[in-house]
Amino acid sequence: MVDLFASLSRPIVEKFDPSDRLEHPLKLALAELVAQEVGMRAMTAALLKQVLVMLVRRSLSCANLWVERLSILGDPRIARAFADMVARPGAPRSVQNLADVAGLSRSAFMARFTQTFGSSPMVVLRRLRMRHAANLLAGEGLSIDQIAQEAGYASRSSFVRAFRKAYGTDPSDYRRNGTYSNSGSMEANNRGRHQLGEASRPSVDGN
Repeated sequence: MVDLFASLSRPIVEKFDPSDRLEHPLKLALAELVAQEVGMRAMTAALLKQVLVMLVRRSLSCANLWVERLSILGDPRIARAFADMVARPGAPRSVQNLADVAGLSRSAFMARFTQTFGSSPMVVLRRLRMRHAANLLAGEGLSIDQIAQEAGYASRSSFVRAFRKAYGTDPSDYRRNGTYSNSGSMEANNRGRHQLGEASRPSVDGN
């Protein structure tokens, strides 16, 4: 995922109530780590993603925002759109519907998002989709066609092209060879002018 927290110098602390239902995904994630069953990486990543989104939401509503130290979360409207992208990377997307989530005009959203990330919304979305696909490939539960759909691609061929561009290998080879153990190399090959842009630049349908 795009690394939002690399620049933090101390832990993030937020207070949650039982009504926030944070305990359930955390317990499930810990159980997955302990069990070490097939698909553990994909399941744990999905559960911790829920926790991350809840943390972002809570931090945006707090009076004392640690998020002011992060450029993305210094703009709550952009953070709202980004949190939705993280939570549902495979959902149908356009610049306009992301702007609607942010409550901004298309032009204002494009300008503010690009200033925050150093990349356009669609480029960041492609990175998120590729990382989501890589996490799913680490498990054995879904076929390549199913993962393509989960990552927001209408066809297997377009997904394979995008994945090959991002990781330098086909999805089937990535899964077979366990390449996900070295998935951090994707970021190392694509440094941007912002720390938040340290990830791959895969393509997406129609782009």
